[in-house]
Parts: sequence; structure tokens; C-alpha cells
Amino acid sequence: MSPLDCSSSALLVNDQKRITYRFFASTDHPLSVDLAFDAKTYRLAVPDSSPRPEWARLGNNRCPNCPLSNDCEYCPSALGIAMFLPLFQSRVSHEKAVIEVETPQRTIVSKSTFQTGMASLIGLVCATSGCPLTKFLRPMARFHTPFSDEQETLYRSFSSWLLMSYVQQKLGGGDGAVSLEGLKRNYQELSVMNSCLAERLRKGVTRDAALNAVIILDLFAQIAPDNIDGGFEDILGAFTVED
Repeated sequence: MSPLDCSSSALLVNDQKRITYRFFASTDHPLSVDLAFDAKTYRLAVPDSSPRPEWARLGNNRCPNCPLSNDCEYCPSALGIAMFLPLFQSRVSHEKAVIEVETPQRTIVSKSTFQTGMASLIGLVCATSGCPLTKFLRPMARFHTPFSDEQETLYRSFSSWLLMSYVQQKLGGGDGAVSLEGLKRNYQELSVMNSCLAERLRKGVTRDAALNAVIILDLFAQIAPDNIDGGFEDILGAFTVED
């Protein structure tokens, strides 16, 4: 497989969709992260003025399975996270916060922790960043639902993948029978990426909220293949109804 070119998401100047995360903690002013996405592709827009730290360079803890060309200067996921990471670099994982997520369809509010809110935020950014290893998650990111637990994440991920496969097959673009094998491989590749991403973030933060957020995301990446191979034990209960 030849390396993929890396095009800058700063070029996205078409109609955009927006999602805003707001973290309310103690007496601090709200920490607000405003994200913009291309309306057609739902790729994250990274302004030219955004930070470009050394740890975000592609060659810095590059994923061993990264398919990008060496001509790509920055890791897309790292570049997306760098937009807001300075706001959270001193935050502790279990620090309590009220987190408000405003999407075009609804506003969701949760009383949780910084690591939980950041896991949802970082997951959205990585899925839409343009990273080839996370691209399979972007259809699900279009209908972003923050704070999902393991069962809901599996339900949405499996459903999204199977529907996409079915539609592609119906339209003549699919190859072979509809199955979850491709999704399993994608999650296995994603788990490798998460490990490298965590190493990158160690150079950009002084406390652990962002690091533990990536660990939470990696747990989701690991349980998906386990469920595909192991009888769907974590999702089976979602289909239980009365006789």
C-alpha cells in the first residue's frame, strides 16, 4: 500500500457544522472548546493560527501502522488535540465538572469528571481529524453522542458499520458479505494508534486528565474486537425484551 497524502483541514472553508464543549469546574471560568466541521465530509477544520507544537509532528512518536506519507508534517489527530490541550494541561483526571455539549441537534449536560469529558472530546476530534486510522469512525461522529458507556458505544459502532456495509453493497461498492471483520481490524489498528497518541500527550500536559481520557478511548477500542470474537457478551443485553 502506498503512503497517503496529508492535506490540511485548514482548507475547509465551506459551510460548516459546529459542536461546542464547555467544562464548568469550581469557581473557574468555563473552559470552552468550539469545533467546526466541513458540512459535506465532516472533517475537522483546524485554523492556520492553531498551535503546532513539536509533539504533534508526524515523526514524533509516529504510529508504526501510520499510512501517511512522510511529506505530512503533522499528525492529524495530534494537531486537532493541540487546538485545545493547553486549556486542560493542568487538569486532574477525577476533578469534578459539569460538562455541556452543544450540537446542531441538541444540548447535552452531564455531571462527571474531566477525564470522561475529555475522552468524549478527544474521541470526536480524532475521528474527524483526517487520520486514516480513525476515518472509519467519522460516519458515527456525524451523529455525535457524548458520554456513551461501553454498551451504547458498541451498539452505535456495530450498527453504523453494518449499515454502511449494507448500503455500499446495495449500491455496488461493497466487496463480499456484510460482516464485522473489517471493523474488528480497524479497532485493532486504532488501539496501536491510541498507545502512540498517549506518548505524544505526555509531552504536552503536566497532569493526567488528557492521558487518562486516551486510556478510556483505548478500552473501547479493545472491547469491540473482544465482543466480535466472543459472542457479543457486552451488547447482548440490549436486545432482551419480554416474551
